Amino acid sequence: MIFLDHAATSPLDSRLLPMLTSGLAMPRNASSVHRHGQKARAALEGAREAAAEILGVSISEVVFTSGASESNNMALRGLAAEAQRHRAPFRVLRSDLEHACVRETSSWLAATGAAELNLLPVLPSGQIDLSGVPSGPSQLLCLMAVQNETGVVQPLAAARDYAERHGLLWLCDATQAVGLMDMRRDQIGWDLLSCSSHKIGGPPGVGLLAGPGLSRLEPLITGGPQESERRAGTQPVALIVAFVEALRLAVAEREQRRAHLALLEESFFGQLAGARIDWERNGEAALVVPGYINVGFPPLEGADLVIGLDARGFSVSSGAACATGVMEPSPALRAMFPNDEARTRRAIRITPGSSNEPRQLQAVASAIAELVSKAKVG
Repeated sequence: MIFLDHAATSPLDSRLLPMLTSGLAMPRNASSVHRHGQKARAALEGAREAAAEILGVSISEVVFTSGASESNNMALRGLAAEAQRHRAPFRVLRSDLEHACVRETSSWLAATGAAELNLLPVLPSGQIDLSGVPSGPSQLLCLMAVQNETGVVQPLAAARDYAERHGLLWLCDATQAVGLMDMRRDQIGWDLLSCSSHKIGGPPGVGLLAGPGLSRLEPLITGGPQESERRAGTQPVALIVAFVEALRLAVAEREQRRAHLALLEESFFGQLAGARIDWERNGEAALVVPGYINVGFPPLEGADLVIGLDARGFSVSSGAACATGVMEPSPALRAMFPNDEARTRRAIRITPGSSNEPRQLQAVASAIAELVSKAKVG
C-alpha cells in the first residue's frame, strides 16, 4: 500500500524511535520527588523550553495536551467558563472551515447558552471573508492557519490586524501548518496556538496549546498540579519529548520538505494533464501549501474513488479523517460551494509526505484516470 493521507496522520519519523523506546522503558512521573521523578521533570521542562523557543512564547505559555482536539476544547471551554465566572458575555467568531473540534464545541457552547456564535462567510477560494464579518462585538476569533481538507492558507495578516483592532483573542489551529510555515507568534500574531504531534512525524496522543491567552482559561481537567494547574494528570514525558523533537525537525527541515512536496504535487498534476479526463481542484492553487491536493473527478463520487484507489493499493481520503465513515460532504466544502452539492461529493484529498516519491504520485494519477474512464464507459 502507498500511503497518501499524511494530513490525517503521518508515519513516525524513524529518528525518534530510539528516544521514544528508551523513554517509554523508564519510570517517568514528573510529579514524583525521587530521583526518577526529577529526571522526568528535567526532560519535561527541557521539552517545554524547546517548544516555547520554537513558537516564540515564554516557557509558562506552553501546556502539553493529548492533541489539537483537546487543545481547542481547552481554549473554547476554558474561555467560556471564565466568562461565566465573571458573568460576562462570550462571543465566538468562526467559519465552517474550522476543524470539527472547533465547529462542534463552539456550536455546543452556543446551544447551551454558554456562548454566542457568529459565522464568518467563506469564499470559493477556500479562505474566510473578513470583509463580511457579522456586526456586533466578539471576544474570540477562531481561525486555523491552513485548512485541513484543502490546504488553503487563511488570511493570517488580515486576521491579526482584525483581532488587534477589535481586541479579540485569536485561537489559531496550526495543526497542518507547523511543519510547512513559520508559525512563531511574532510572525503570525495568534494568542493561542494548537497543534498535534502525529501530523509532523511525532507519536500520536500528544500535542500542545500555547500562547499568552492561557492566562485567561479556566482549567478543563482538574485534580492535580500538573501543567501549572491548567491540566491535571500525569504527563506522558516520553511522548512529549519525542513530539517536541519532531517539531524541531519539522522547523529545521521546513524548506526541504516544502520543496519535496511541491515536486510530488507537480508529478501528480503533470501525469493528470495527459489523462484526458475532467477534474476540478478545490481551493485556489496559489493559496494552497505544498502537498495538499483536494480534487474531484466527474462523474465519480469521492467515497467511490477512495474505495477504488484503496483496492489498487493507494490510501487517500474523501475528506477530513475525523469524518471518515460519514457520507455527508464536508462542512468546509459546502461553505466554499453552497450551491454545488455534486462538487462537494466528488472531492478526494491526497496528501503525500516526505517518504513518498514522484513515481507514486504519477501512479495514483494514472489509477484515478483509469477509474474515471471506466465510470464513464459504464
